[in-house]
Amino acid sequence: MAGVSWPEPRLRALQVEEIYRFAPTATGFSYFGALVTLGILIASGDIGRGAVWFLWATAVTCFRCVCIVGYRRRAPQSDPETWGRLVISANFLAGVQWGVLGTLLFPQTPGYLQLFTLMVIICFVAGSVTAYAAVKGAHEALSIPATIPTTIYIFFVYQGEHFYAGALGLFFCFAIVYYARRLHNFLEENFRVQLERDDLLTLTSMLNQKLERENRDLAHRVAVRGASVETARERADRLEALFERSPLPQIECDWQGHVVTCNPAAERLFGLPHDELVSRPLSMLLAIPGPEVQSLAYASRAETFAVEARARQGMRLQCSASFTPLPGGEDRRPGFGVTLSGIPLTVAT
Repeated sequence: MAGVSWPEPRLRALQVEEIYRFAPTATGFSYFGALVTLGILIASGDIGRGAVWFLWATAVTCFRCVCIVGYRRRAPQSDPETWGRLVISANFLAGVQWGVLGTLLFPQTPGYLQLFTLMVIICFVAGSVTAYAAVKGAHEALSIPATIPTTIYIFFVYQGEHFYAGALGLFFCFAIVYYARRLHNFLEENFRVQLERDDLLTLTSMLNQKLERENRDLAHRVAVRGASVETARERADRLEALFERSPLPQIECDWQGHVVTCNPAAERLFGLPHDELVSRPLSMLLAIPGPEVQSLAYASRAETFAVEARARQGMRLQCSASFTPLPGGEDRRPGFGVTLSGIPLTVAT
């Protein structure tokens, strides 16, 4: 099956499965008809040839039964083409069986025997269209050897030539083949639609499973991000509480050394409200002996210096100032924070 385009392998498997679904019933009806025909042949006195014909019908039935049993016990990866060809072979043998009945064994005496023979052949050929139309050529293998030799014998050999009646008889034979082929095309189209539907359902199931996994991953990421945001909020609240409630004066400055914000302890130390401290140069509040204030924003680690704080009421207090670099943002340069320690508690409060 290599190199065959979609969906031919699966399509043929469905066609063969369909024909084997009807095969047991069709085989049983065919053998029952052969058994009744044997009784008619015995009643007409044609016992010898009737017995040989019935042995042929029995062999064909056994061959069909072997095919049916073998198909049901087949390996999962077996080629459906082989099983389809077996059905075509069995139908050809059955067609020869009914063709012999309509030619070599055709009753010579006019009457019900001839009508019965024609009725049996027509009924089994026309009635098997549904059973064998799924596989291309299966019904043709039965109908052509059964009907065309019979038609030619009856209308062109048995009692001379009857051209118009024979032509119409052959037309009926080809009409049976035509409708069998139309039914085959209809079934094939239905099988293709079924395969497309199955593929669509499979694809939809796979997409739904993928979507469920992505939804679970998204829900997990949202939960983790929500927990992270909540943790960051709690951490920010704690840091803000530490900043606001700390007994040590704390000041945050921009990269130029101007006050950005301060805590209440710094307001008490310098005796100025928050709004008046903001934007003041740090050099107006602290006397820093060593480095430039701007360089503290670019320091790689925290530094501590002994400074003089210009406190409220003109007091000058010696204390320690810890300068901590702060990270910058996308649109602003890094600043630094200042924490003052070593200030007498009475002055700080």
